[in-house]
Amino acid sequence: MSKRLEFATALKSHDWYYAYSDDHRYWTRGTAQRRELNTLHKQLDCPFSLVELQAWTSNMIVEQFTEDANGGWYREPRKYKSVAPTTRGHLILQSQWDDIEAWINE
Repeated sequence: MSKRLEFATALKSHDWYYAYSDDHRYWTRGTAQRRELNTLHKQLDCPFSLVELQAWTSNMIVEQFTEDANGGWYREPRKYKSVAPTTRGHLILQSQWDDIEAWINE
């Protein structure tokens, strides 16, 4: 497996919200994983930010979302009324997603 594919696997398995955990073990593990991701990001000279890569891992593609009157962005079709919105800053364009996918698979 290539280094980029290993990086992609690590990105997809990372708990991006570890810092919100009340359990110190999860926080410690998440912090260590984040350090490893930062190291790989630099070693691979990745042209994408970790924010963009996080959006890539979750398929947060702006074209799959719609903005409501209050400025919140929701994935379409909106299946549940209790889903919290995201912000535009957490979304990437389909073209960005495609570029990341192509870079990973080079």
